[in-house]
Amino acid sequence: MWLPIALLGYGSLAFVAILDKFILTKTVSRPVVYVFYTCILLLPVWLLVPFGVVLPSDLLIWSVIAFSGLMFVGFLWTMYIGFQKSEVSHVGPLLGAVTPLFVLGLGSIFLNEVLSGKQILAVLILVVACGLISFEQSKLNYGWHKGMLWGILAGFLAAIYYVGSKYIYDIQGFFSGFILIFGFSGLFGLFLFLSPEVRKLFKSKEKKLKKQASTTKQIVIIGANKILSVVGMVLVQYAISLGSVSVINALVGFQYGFLVVLVALLSKFKPKFFREDYTFVEIIQEILAVILIGIGLVLLI
Repeated sequence: MWLPIALLGYGSLAFVAILDKFILTKTVSRPVVYVFYTCILLLPVWLLVPFGVVLPSDLLIWSVIAFSGLMFVGFLWTMYIGFQKSEVSHVGPLLGAVTPLFVLGLGSIFLNEVLSGKQILAVLILVVACGLISFEQSKLNYGWHKGMLWGILAGFLAAIYYVGSKYIYDIQGFFSGFILIFGFSGLFGLFLFLSPEVRKLFKSKEKKLKKQASTTKQIVIIGANKILSVVGMVLVQYAISLGSVSVINALVGFQYGFLVVLVALLSKFKPKFFREDYTFVEIIQEILAVILIGIGLVLLI
């Protein structure tokens, strides 16, 4: 049950990653501003609280919910910085490689998750595949450069957020846990506006942002990005509520394998919209990585 849900969610998030890179390049150049825009859109989920949300009575549960929401904001921020400093087809897979390792460790400590030998092998294969894809050879960078430290940090924050979410879903149920965690993400995103740095960015960029946002094309792209982001996020989180957080998180390999294919197709047929250059070595290593991802997925079935 959880496998097709997770794959559909990660497929949606592959499109989101490409649109994120486009928006950060063409529309909103500052990651912190984009995080603010993304998170304040989560605030309306609080309106769903009267419709079946069970509020916890334990202060510890509230703390885990709030902390998970905060980690989601931090994950977005560091991920967007990584996307901006490198190519999304490299930093994205690096994120996909390190996150399952962090989740595997944190899940075994805090959730007492125990995986079978076959599942552990599948997780390791998916991690190796993502790590292989992340090796970059571009005009700006070669190999695993310093900019990828942002991807590693994002992976660590994402792991905390995933494990915290799973813990809450097991206690509060999926609907209540989802609404509360992302409601807090919205609140923390709103607090970003109180920062002098963010206010300064808005003052200096306000006219430019209004001018950019006036074009129909950009409005459609940003709107599609947010819709796909919500769909992908809900599906992945629901899959996590049904199964093992370690195994489902390892399926992020599918997202980045699909991402590589999308980047290659767009670079070939729509280079004005999105383009990344590939060397022959990169093509070979990414084909090998996609094959490994397929093997890893088969082992998980």
